[in-house]
Amino acid sequence: MSVEKDYISEVDRFVGKKIYSLRLAKGLSRQQLAKVIGVTHQQLQKYEKGTNRISVGRLALIARALSEKIAYFYDGLGQEDNSPAITQHQRMCIEVSRNFMKIKDAEYQDAVNALVKSLSKSA
Repeated sequence: MSVEKDYISEVDRFVGKKIYSLRLAKGLSRQQLAKVIGVTHQQLQKYEKGTNRISVGRLALIARALSEKIAYFYDGLGQEDNSPAITQHQRMCIEVSRNFMKIKDAEYQDAVNALVKSLSKSA
């Protein structure tokens, strides 16, 4: 593979990683974001892994859906990546948060919060 193709693939993976991290930080599932931008969740997964290249128009939709500017996805490109990978623990925290937000009853939310607080004190 040529140097140019290697660099292009590196950029695709970099942008995909930024999309993946931001999507998780916003608490969105792959299916939710894919629906908003008009692709399948499999296609979004390919974008996030850098397997498929993202058009500028599609990146603009992703940026809008995630409330970021397009430049965000290129910020730090070419610099050494010191950002830690998302851990299983962080994924679980996001999942707990996502599920908590589905609870509509305020009393149940308070009960869950009290349970978490009491469990954290006993740890």
